[in-house]
Parts: sequence; C-alpha cells; structure tokens
Amino acid sequence: MRANRVADYESILQVLDEPGCPFCRFMKNYQTALMQEPSQKSVHHLCNFHTWGLAATQRASSAARVFLELLNKPGEAADALPCDICVLLELEEDQRMREFLSCFHHKHVVQWLRLKSVLCLGHGLKLKHGAPPAIAVTIDSIMDRCRRQLAEELSQLRDVYDPAEAKWGTLGHAAEFLASQRGLRP
Repeated sequence: MRANRVADYESILQVLDEPGCPFCRFMKNYQTALMQEPSQKSVHHLCNFHTWGLAATQRASSAARVFLELLNKPGEAADALPCDICVLLELEEDQRMREFLSCFHHKHVVQWLRLKSVLCLGHGLKLKHGAPPAIAVTIDSIMDRCRRQLAEELSQLRDVYDPAEAKWGTLGHAAEFLASQRGLRP
C-alpha cells in the first residue's frame, strides 16, 4: 500500500466511467482516504494489513499520533478486537451496494450496464446477494461475461508462448476479478 491521490467521490455513480470494478475503485479510494487523512475518531485497534498500511501511507506525524495512542492503551487481546478501518470499510461498502441497487434503473447505470459493466467476483457476489431476482440475473450475466473473457485471454496466454510479449495486463485483470483490486482486502 502506498500513498495515492484521494478523489472526492460521494456516490458510486461517480466511478462508473472508470475502468474496472466500480466498487473496487470506490472502496480503494475510501480506504486511501481513511489511511492518509487524519481521522476524527480515535483508533482502538488495527489489523496487521491496516497497521502496515498506515505506516506506509500516512504522514509521519499523523501515523505517530495513532501509533502512540495504540501503544498507550492497556493491553487487550488484539485478535479479539475488530479493526476500526475494516469496520468502516464494511459499512461504506454496504452503503454503496444499497445505493447502486436503488439506482439500478438510473440512466447512468443503464448506460454502464450496456457499455462498460465490469464487476470483480467478490463485489459481484455481494451485490447479487442483496439484489432482487431480476437484477441478480443481470449481475450474473456481467460476471459470466467477465469470466468468459478472462478465461479466453488466459487460455491464449497459457497456450501461445511469446517471450517478447508478456501479457501482465491479462494476469492483473484475472487477479483483480478473483480477489478485488490489490491492497483492498487484507
């Protein structure tokens, strides 16, 4: 995880024109904002992933403040406590999924569905779980299309060895489909 520019997204609809899974993009941006910008809430516990992420992305003075706060807390079973950032990410992700489903017939969403629809496996399954049956069918077709396209590209990469032309983009797209964007999920 490294410091990145934080976009000022307020809605999942704002990221539909960006490449890749819109939920990955929105959540990665939200996570970056949580890691880079000083939080108004006190941090009580961080998982390994977000502890190292904070050390890597936060301004040194802000990270030192958070780490000092954690060091000065009485010893608690670290594994028993939820990570504050993980909890905030889960709440935000749920909110964005509900927002997307409520806007499913919005002109911008319909256009995205026709032209650019991409969902990673994790977000597609979560979205489908909360969707009405008619929308779940559309989500299934998006994921099936992505899966078929990746399988075709990966088969070509496996079967046609060309040392001069590495297809790292294909491998990256496959990893993103299977596990979300890099650095998003611990």
